[in-house]
Order: sequence, then C-alpha cells, then structure tokens
Amino acid sequence: MHLKKIEIQGFKSFADKIEIEFKEGITSIVGPNGSGKSNISDAIRWVLGEQSVKALRGSRMEDVIFSGTSKRRALGFAEVTITFDNKDGGIPIDYKEVAITRRMFRSGESEYYLNKNSCRLKDIRELLMDTGIGIDGYSIIGQGKVDEILSTRPEDRRGIFEEAAGIVKYKSKKEAAEKKLEKTNENLVRIKDILNELEKQSRNLRVQSEKANVFIELSERLKKLEVNLFIRKIDMVEKKIAISKEEKTKLQVRIDDILSEKCKIEEDLNLINLKVKDNDISLDRIQQEKTELSNLLNKKKNNLKILEEKERFYSKDIGRLKVDIENLERELKDLESKNVSSLEEKKSIDEQFNLLKKKLEKNKAELKEIDDKIGQKEKIIEKKKDEVVSLYNEITDKKGQINSMENFQKNIDKRIVQIEKEICSLMDRKKMSNTLLKEIETLELENKDEIVKYNRLVANLKLNEKEDKHWLDVLYGKINQNKADLQGKISSFNLLKNMEEDYEGYYRSVKNLMLACKKEKELKDRLIGIVAELLKVDEKYEKAIDIALGGSLQNVVTQDEEDAKFIIDYLRKKGLGRVTFLPLSTIKDRSIYISSKDREKYSILGLGSELVNYNEKYRDIIGYLLGRTIIVESLDHATLAAKRFNYSFRIVTLEGDIINPGGSMTGGSLPKVSGNLLNRKHRISSLKKEINHLSKVQRDLEEEKTALKLRVENNLNKLKSYEEKLQSANIETIKLENEKEKHRGELKRCWESIEKYKDEIKELSLELDEIKDTKATLNKDIDTLKLNNNSIKKSIEGFMVEFEKEKAIKEEMEERVTNSQIQVSLLENKLMNKKDRIEEIEKELEEKAGLKKAKEIECLNMEVAIENIRNEMISTREDIEKTSELLMRAEKDFNLLRNKKENLMKKLYQQQSQLKEVNEIFNRLEKEKNNWNIKDAKYDVQLDNLMENLLESYGLGYTEALELLIEINSLEDVSSEVKKLKEKIKNLGSVNLNSIEEYRNTMDRLEFMNKQCEDLISAKENLQEVILDMEMKMKKQFLYNFNKIDESFSQVFALLFDGGKANLVLEDKENILTCGIEIQAQPPGKKLQNLSLLSGGEKSLTAVALLFAIFQIKPAPFCILDEIDAALDEANISRYTNYLKSLSGKTQFIMITHRKGTMEIADILYGVTMEEEGVSKIVSVKLTSDLDEIAS
Repeated sequence: MHLKKIEIQGFKSFADKIEIEFKEGITSIVGPNGSGKSNISDAIRWVLGEQSVKALRGSRMEDVIFSGTSKRRALGFAEVTITFDNKDGGIPIDYKEVAITRRMFRSGESEYYLNKNSCRLKDIRELLMDTGIGIDGYSIIGQGKVDEILSTRPEDRRGIFEEAAGIVKYKSKKEAAEKKLEKTNENLVRIKDILNELEKQSRNLRVQSEKANVFIELSERLKKLEVNLFIRKIDMVEKKIAISKEEKTKLQVRIDDILSEKCKIEEDLNLINLKVKDNDISLDRIQQEKTELSNLLNKKKNNLKILEEKERFYSKDIGRLKVDIENLERELKDLESKNVSSLEEKKSIDEQFNLLKKKLEKNKAELKEIDDKIGQKEKIIEKKKDEVVSLYNEITDKKGQINSMENFQKNIDKRIVQIEKEICSLMDRKKMSNTLLKEIETLELENKDEIVKYNRLVANLKLNEKEDKHWLDVLYGKINQNKADLQGKISSFNLLKNMEEDYEGYYRSVKNLMLACKKEKELKDRLIGIVAELLKVDEKYEKAIDIALGGSLQNVVTQDEEDAKFIIDYLRKKGLGRVTFLPLSTIKDRSIYISSKDREKYSILGLGSELVNYNEKYRDIIGYLLGRTIIVESLDHATLAAKRFNYSFRIVTLEGDIINPGGSMTGGSLPKVSGNLLNRKHRISSLKKEINHLSKVQRDLEEEKTALKLRVENNLNKLKSYEEKLQSANIETIKLENEKEKHRGELKRCWESIEKYKDEIKELSLELDEIKDTKATLNKDIDTLKLNNNSIKKSIEGFMVEFEKEKAIKEEMEERVTNSQIQVSLLENKLMNKKDRIEEIEKELEEKAGLKKAKEIECLNMEVAIENIRNEMISTREDIEKTSELLMRAEKDFNLLRNKKENLMKKLYQQQSQLKEVNEIFNRLEKEKNNWNIKDAKYDVQLDNLMENLLESYGLGYTEALELLIEINSLEDVSSEVKKLKEKIKNLGSVNLNSIEEYRNTMDRLEFMNKQCEDLISAKENLQEVILDMEMKMKKQFLYNFNKIDESFSQVFALLFDGGKANLVLEDKENILTCGIEIQAQPPGKKLQNLSLLSGGEKSLTAVALLFAIFQIKPAPFCILDEIDAALDEANISRYTNYLKSLSGKTQFIMITHRKGTMEIADILYGVTMEEEGVSKIVSVKLTSDLDEIAS
C-alpha cells in the first residue's frame, strides 16, 4: 500500500485545483519560504481528519479556505482528496484503490467521503487505526511531532508508541467499553433505586389489598342484609298507606253534610252585610262632608289671623322708614358743607403750586450756566493729562529697553550656568562609564553562578513534578468515588421527584384527578390541594400522623361545596373513580380540649392537629381530621390516657399503635421503611441536602485538582523558563562586551563636548560688556523726560483748584433744584388728592339723595297695602259664620245613620255565632282528614326514601331487590348483624379499593425491573471481562513491540551518531498502558543523560533516530517529513539521508525541505512557487537543474 495522489482545491493558498502524483520511493517538495509548500502537508493532515486549528496553523477552521487576494475573490469551500493504492489490502476494506475526501464550506459545514460515498469522520479514523496512517500516527512528521518526542513530559510521547505497537484500535475499543460500563453502572444504580421504591410500595400495597379484599367480602354480606331490611320496611309502609285511605273515605261523608248547613247560614249573613255596607257608605259620605267643612272653617280662621299679623307688621315698617328718611336729610346737609370747604382748600394749593414752579425754572437756568464753565475747565485738564501720559509712555519704553537688556543679560548668565552644569554632567557620565565597565565584569561572573543555580533548580522541579503527579492520581480517585456517590443520590432524588410529580402511591382516582388538573385550568382553579400536600410533619411524629390520617391523607380540599360538586360531576362523567372532598366552607374544627395537667400526667405529646405545620386558613380541615386524635409516646401511655377519657377518642403512639374509640386496639409491626406520602417528602428534602453537600465536596475536590494541575503546569513553565534563562546567559555575556565598547566611545564624546562648551562661555562674556554700555545711555534719557513731566503736573494742579471750587457751586445749585422739584411734586400730589376727595363727596351726595327718594316710595306703598288687608279681614269673618252653620247640619245627619247601623250589627252577630259553631265542627273533621293526609304523605315519603336509598346504596329497584330476598326470622337479629358488620368495616379504617389492581401492577413491574437488573449485572460482568481481556492483549502487544523498538532505537542511534548509546525506559512498569516513556541518550564522548540535557542538534537527531527505529519495526505505508532536517548540520544530514534511503524500500517518503543534501536523494522533485501573489502553484523541476538555485 502507498500514497498514489492528492487533489487540492481551495485549500489555503491553493486556489486552483491541483493534482500531485506520488510514486514509490522518495519524493521531495521544495520551494522558497512563504510559497505554500507546507500547505501540502497541512492538506494531508486535514483530509485525514485533523480537528485542531492550531495544528493547521490557523485561528479558526474557516481559515483553511482560500481567503482571496487583491486580484482574486475568496472561495466558498475547500476540498482535498487523497488516494491510496490498496492492492495489498493494507487498509482493511475490499477496494484496490481507496480515496478519502474532505470538503468544508465557509458556513462551517463539513463533509467526508470514502470512495465518493458519504461517511463519518469516525468511520475514517477507525478504518486507518493501527495502519500508521492518521493524524495521531507517525505517517506525518513535522516539527510539532519532533517537539512531541522531545517534550519534557514523558507521557506526551505515548501516542507514537501506541500507534507503532498497533494497540490504538484496542485502546479505542477499551475506552468505548469503559464508557458503556460507566453508563451501565449509572443505569444499575437507577434500577436499584427504582427496585427499592417498588419494594417499599409493594409491601404497603400488599397490606392495603388484603384489607380491600376483607372490605369487599364484608360489604357483600352487608349489602344482602340491608337490602332485605329495605324490603321488609317497604312492605310495612304500604300496609299503613292502605289503612289511611279507608279512614279518609268515612270522614269525607260527614264533611259533605256539614257543608250544606254552612252554606244556608252564609247566605243570610251576606244579606245583612249588604245593608251594613250601604249604611257605612252614607256614614262615610257625611263624615267626609263634616271633615271638609271643619277644614274649611279652620283655614278661614287661620287666614284671618295672618291678615291681622300683616297689618301689625306693615304699621311697624312705616314708622321705621320715616326715621330713616329723617337721618338721610341730616347726612345730606353735612356732605354739602364738606364739599364747600374742600373747594376752598383746592384753590389755595393751586396758588402755592404755581409760585414753586416759577422758582424751579430760575434755578435750572443758573445750574446750566455753571455747568458750561466746568465743561471748559475739564477739556483743558484732559489735554494736560494727555501730555503727561505721552511722556510717561516714552519713559516706560526706555525702561522696557533696559529690562530687555537685563533679561538678555540674565539669559546669558543662565546659559553660562547651564554650560557649567553640562560640563559637570559630562564629567559624571565619564565617571559613570568607568563604573559601568567594572559592573559589566561583575555581571559576567554572576552569569556563571546563574548557570549552576538553574541546573540545580531543574533537577528539583523534576522531583516535585513526580510527587505532584502521585497526589493528582490520588485526587482523581477521590473525585470519581464522590462523583459515583453523587450520581446515586441524584438518581434517587429524580426518581422520588418523578414519583411525586406523577402522584405515584396515591389512589388511582386521586392520581387521575391531579393529573387531569394539570391539563384543565378550570378544574385546577376549583381545587386547593391534597391533604398530604398541605401539611408538614416532623420526622418524630411522621409515623403516628401517617397512621392517624390513613386514607384521609389523600382527601382533596376545595374552597366550598360548589367546587366539590363540580369535581364530583367531572369524576363521574370521566369515569375516574371516587374521591373524598373537604370543602373549607362546611368543614369545622372538631378539636377537643386537654388540660395541661392531663397532658403532663398521661405523657400526652399533643393533639394530632397540634403536631403538624400548616397554613392557618386550613385550621378547620386539620382540626376536623386530627383534632380528636391524641398522640402519646408509647402503648402504656396510650392505655392510661384512653381510660382517662373513657375510650372516647382515638389515641396513637409514635410507633403507630392505635386505641380506637370504644376500646378496640390496633398494633404490631410495620415495614422498616414506610412508603407513605409523608415519608417521601422527608426523603426528597434529605436527598436534596445530601446532593448539595456532595456537590460542594465535588467542587472543592475539582478546585483542589485544578490547583494541583496548575502547580504542575507552573512547575513545567518554570522548568522551561529556567532552560531559556540558561541560554540567555551566554547571550548576555556578548551583550556585556558590546556595552564595554559603547562606554569607551561615550568617554571620548564627553571630552570633545567639554572643550566646545568652554569656547561658548568666552563669546557670551563679550556680549555682557556691550549690554552694560547701552543701559547707561538709556538711564540718562529717562531722567530728562521725568523733569518735563513734573512741570506739566504742577500746571494741572492749578487748574484743578479752580475746577473744584466751581464744582462745589454746581453741587449746591443741583441740591436747590432737587429740593424745589420735591416740593412741586408734593403739592401736585396734594392737589390730586383734594380733587379725588371732592369727587367722592359729590358721588356720596348723589347716592344719599337716591336712597331717600326710594324710602319715601316704599313708605307710600305700605300705607296702600294696609288698607287692602283691612278690607280682606271683613270678608273673611263673614265666610266663617256661614261655614259654621253648614257643619252643624252635617253632624245631625251623621248621628241618625250611626243608630241604624247598631241595629243591623246585632242581627249580624247572631248569624255569625251560628256559623262559628258549624265551622268548628267542619274544621275538626277537616283536621282529622288532614292528619290522615299528613300520615299518608309521611308514608309516601318513607316509601320514596326507602326506594331511593335502596337505589343509591346498591343501585337496585324494588323488583330487582326481591331477587336477593332471604328468609329472616327476626328483624332485631338482622339489625344486630348489620351493626356488627358496619363496626368491622369501620375498624378497617381507610380502604384503598384500587390497591388490589395497583398491587398486581406493582408486582408485575417489580418482576420486570428485577429482570432488567439481572441483565445489567450480566452486561457489566461481560464488559469488565472484555476490558480486562483487552488490557491483557494491549499490555502484551505493547511490551513486545516496545522492546523491539527499544532494541532498534539503540542500533539506529549508534548509526546516526557514529557511536554512542541510547535506550527507552518505561517510568512505571506496573502501569505500562498509561505511564510516560523516558528517552536516555549517550552521544559519543559524553555521559548517559536525559534527553533535555542534550544540545539542540543532538535532540533533533535523537528524535529522527527514534522515528527511523519505529519504521524499522513497523513501517508506515507512507511518511511525510516536513522540514525535520532543518536543525541538522551537514555531517548529520549525510547520515540522515543515507539511512532514509535504506528505509525507502519499505516506506514511501514525501519530504518538504530546504536542504540541498536532502533534495539530492529524491527520486521525484516537485516545486511550489507563488507566481501570482497569494496563490500557490505546482511546477515540474528537472533533476538535472542546479539544486543550489532551487534551495535558494
């Protein structure tokens, strides 16, 4: 078998489709750096299933698709096909030629094909296992594979040895078997948890089903007896109904006779009643006339009183109005007097205002005159001030020139100081350079000490690494054990949680109802919950409360009776069974009271309702169920408490024993772990806590593992760092030598700079002398300007004296004008106020005159009204006299009619007395008849009730019930037996009729799960045997091939190194399938030492020797060598190529290289160029061409 060809399209830099054919022997692929020749190696690695982006030298998998250039667009996919000649059947597939294709799209989708048939990556990997081909084998050897062999971690080298030993397929199968074993163990834990739960359920259901069978047997006997009792009672009621009908017939004859007599008396009574009625109508009419006349008379009298009152009121108002008119006349006279006085005052103010206004005009004219004089003086003074400012500016300019000179002088002084500092600095630099030269010599000595120190640190780190790995193995064991425990707890928790959510363990009818609630919102809204869900119980009281409640735990709580009726109808329509409901609106607390003295004396722990936790709104429900149940410690305490309460209440012990009301006792052994609903809630809570604890332990162990792995990684990083520091120490020595030369040059530059600065100081001293002469001339000019300035200032002072005098006169004049303006304003305001007051007085005069006139008109109107009232009073008195006469006549007629009515009433009473006697007889007979009717109705009700109860209780009609008729000697005996049967049924307590079917289903499921468990155990044992068998084969095969590789390695090493020794060592011979592999090498003339202590070239050649040794033992069909010769010198290249040629007879080699010596041994040569930027191309190269040119 060998590699026949490779087709590449769109992979990395190969934009166009290319095809490279490979012959047996050695093929070399060459080309300049960056041309894309290593992309051929990457393409082969990729098509064989490489998933590591890093191994393909990219940042993400899409990077393998041609990304385009400035001239070409990016492609949408990459495709590589590799074809093998399989005539010898090296690949275990029935094809003479095997083509593997991988295609990837930019969307991330990837496709694999085997001989153009779609397949999985897993299929390809399994096909190539133990053939030496594949990404994990040794058919593709690049610098990464060499680094893997040279790794400081011995376990990193295992992959190549496992592939060579041919155990990769075994290892893959073993890992798959171990995963199956782990899955089987998980399933086994889950099955066992389910079995435990089913066994608990089956024990509980067995007891319940036995009780249900007894209940059914007793119920059948009870039904037969009660049906016969119903039949006897129905027969008795029907006899009573017949007697009642006979008595009612006799009474009806007597009632008919009395009725005819009663009719005659009632006719006479009707005639008398008609006469009384007519008389009453006349009386009512006259009575109405009397009432109307009386009301009219009273109304007239009231009107007369009102008129008299009005007359008095109007007379009083006329007197008041005359007084008001007199007062208004006096006020008008006073206002006229005030108006005359105000007009005289206004005239006087007008005269004063005119005088002040003339005076103000005169003062303003004088103020303007003095203001003009002051303005002229200000102009003269301003002109003089301008002259002073001009001279001052000239003086300032001269001073500015002097300041500039002084600043320039200071700058020169500063520059001189700066130069002196620079000279000092240069002297310091010269001194520092001398010091640094001495320090460099000291550092060279320290480098030697560093090399010794790092060698010692490397040795210590290796010891620490071995110890850390041991503890890491111990920690892995703990993690796996804790993980298994955690998985078991989670399985149990999930099982119980699923059972709770699926209402496992509940009666079938309750389960059906709760599952229906999950689907139907209206049903769910009408239901509050199951009793078991509404209470919480401490573990101490759990058994007692469970026994006390029994089947009541599964009662369903609703808000009211309507909701309960709705759900019952739903259950009946759907055929879901029967459920007991507890409506909150009807159920009342039945709790009894127990004194604290009794609690202490009889060791009473409390009522059942007191020992459970629940929401306060369910108090009545809990009190109803447990309020009459007493909980005590033991049966002895229960016996004492029962006697104290005369066996009136149920008493339950913590062990579950019961003393029932009446004295019956129930007790004995219970299952060790009850499958009850309350216990399940506790177990779920407990498992949740255990899971949380184990999860925390798992996290802590994982953190410890991470820390330890981090420490191992840090040690490896330190080791690498120390090796790098050793290498850098030599480089540092060269750097220090360069620093010496640098500092010698620095000393020379310092001397040159010092001389330059001294010349600059001389030039600056000459400039300072010129600045001093210029400053003296400028100072003389400033003195002359100051004398002229003083003369002008004195002239300004003379003008200022005159200006101040005139300014004082102006201020005095301004004050007089201001005072005059104030006086004018005050008089003007006073004049305005006086005008306003005069207007107010005139307005008030007008208002008072109008009011007076209105009062006079009102007085006149009232006098006219009084005259009208007096006339109306005379007319009203005459009407009163006439009405009184009519009222007297009506009274007389009323008395005559009343006497007539009294005579008629006497006759009426006589007839009524006779009718009463007849009615009494009639009523007595009717009452007797009604009594018989009531009895009749009562018998009918009794008969209906008996029929209905018979139908409701047993679903039988009377005719159907006769089929169950048996001979009964005594009803008392039957009643007694019925009572006993009911007592027995009651003593059975809550009965789950569904338990018979549930027990049968549970046992079937238990049998099925046991079979499943046995199958899993058998599968587990088989898997363990398979794993053990594979481990034995792997150990045997690995050890055999390892020893052969070790022997071959020793020989190849001696050939490639031209002497020396080398061997392979297993780190842990007790654990050969997982331990690391050490490589020990002794090049000629050196001691036997670890691989890490060899030079770079020695390491590379050792790695090549190992690879060649593997090819000697198990040749790969082909091998790609990607620049592994880069680190070899010319002498080693020669030995490398010679040995490579010796192997080419068994293995096909494809080399990617730059080395001339390596190219020379090639049978076929391919060149990779990049004529177009970013696009690789394959070109043919003649073997006779100049190889030196190609290598360049």
